[in-house]
Amino acid sequence: MEHPQELVVRRAAVALGGRAILSDVDIELARGEVVALLGASGCGKTMLLRAIAGLAKLDSGSVAIGGRDVTHASAQQRGVGVVFQHYALFPNLSVLENIKFGLLAEGAEAQAATARAESLLQLVELEAHRDSRPGRLSGGQRQRVALARALARKPSLLLMDEPFSALDESFRIPLRRSFRRLQRQLQQTCLVVTHDRTEAFELADRVAVMFDGRIAQCDTPAMLWRQPTTRQVATFLGAFNLITAASAPGTLQRDSGWWAMPLDTLRVRDAQSTDGLSLRARVIESYFGQQRVSVELQTEAGDTLTLSRDLAALPLANGDWVELAADHASMQYLPI
Repeated sequence: MEHPQELVVRRAAVALGGRAILSDVDIELARGEVVALLGASGCGKTMLLRAIAGLAKLDSGSVAIGGRDVTHASAQQRGVGVVFQHYALFPNLSVLENIKFGLLAEGAEAQAATARAESLLQLVELEAHRDSRPGRLSGGQRQRVALARALARKPSLLLMDEPFSALDESFRIPLRRSFRRLQRQLQQTCLVVTHDRTEAFELADRVAVMFDGRIAQCDTPAMLWRQPTTRQVATFLGAFNLITAASAPGTLQRDSGWWAMPLDTLRVRDAQSTDGLSLRARVIESYFGQQRVSVELQTEAGDTLTLSRDLAALPLANGDWVELAADHASMQYLPI
């Protein structure tokens, strides 16, 4: 029987010292899908990954991989690959030997293990470093070796814990894009733990935003950018302006809750802005980036807004009051 869901976690719970680390977590991954667990340090995302890998025990709940209940199975019996933040390569072994180590340990024939390792060397573009020791490689190259080693056993599920966070941005961005191309080529099911919002949205088909041991929202990047379900999610993503519903103008006014609008939908009202939301706000400060200016403003009701503008736009002086416009259609109501 076919099992379209490669991973199914149900009501996973873990407590340490009386403190809940995971609370009734449900998550599913379809075959060939990448899901990112996104959250701040201590939210439970690494504990969830360890529980799926069999490196931590659930107090309650279940884990199924490939349609098989592995809740009480050992890590070795689960058939998953794991890539950690720190590469954990054997310094005394060559790149090729590191990649085929797990295969040999499982009893694979030497010739078959070497053939598999060499094919992965081509995929991660490290053929020229076949006989090099890890100490002679860059951080990005070592992480590619760690990835190839994890893939060598053809795992049904690949788990990655902050795999690119130890690298400089100049190496991190091309490496994660290279991984995404490789993942699609292999149709590898993958769960990635990260605290980096850009990384999560670039790598994953769906992103699970976690707080305090729970998944607050799991959705596609497009849906998360446009339709957060709670104020906590909208605030964490940092891509929204929030206005208090009680002070919202006209028909938007509510007794409680907030309205969220994507940052890119807020603009200075001009002669062509004849409809949509109208807000009056005072300029607090402008922050210049490489390509955009972020202007911090405060509305008459006390809400703080961010206006993103081109560097070439006319500057706004601190203390000035400006009229702002936003489209009603882009706004999402968030109840308390």
